[in-house]
Amino acid sequence: MKLSEIKGERVFDVIADIIDPITSIALDEEAKKFFERRQCPDDMSGWEFFLTRLKESLPTLIKTHKHDLCVIMAAMEGKTVEEYVENMTLPSLVSDLVELLTDQEFASFFA
Repeated sequence: MKLSEIKGERVFDVIADIIDPITSIALDEEAKKFFERRQCPDDMSGWEFFLTRLKESLPTLIKTHKHDLCVIMAAMEGKTVEEYVENMTLPSLVSDLVELLTDQEFASFFA
C-alpha cells in the first residue's frame, strides 16, 4: 500500500503512527542517503542506477531502522507492529519494502 492510497479519517492515524519512525530515519545521515535525489549517470539505465543505490544504502537502512520500518509498514497496512511482524515472510518483506521505498509520497518526507 502506498501513502496516497490511504483515505478518510485513517489518514490521521497513519500520520500519527509514522511521524516518529520517519523522523528517526530522516535524522540518520547514513539511512537517508537512499532517499537523496541523484542524477542517473549516462552510462547506466534507470533500473541499474536504482539497484546500485539499493545495494549501497538499503542494508544500512534495514539494519539500523528495522523497527522503524516495521512501524511504518504496519501502520500503512492497518495492523499492529506485532501482527505485521508475526505474519512477515521474506517475500512479503521484500514486496513491502519495494513498495514503500518507491512511493513518491513517502520519499517526499526526506527531500
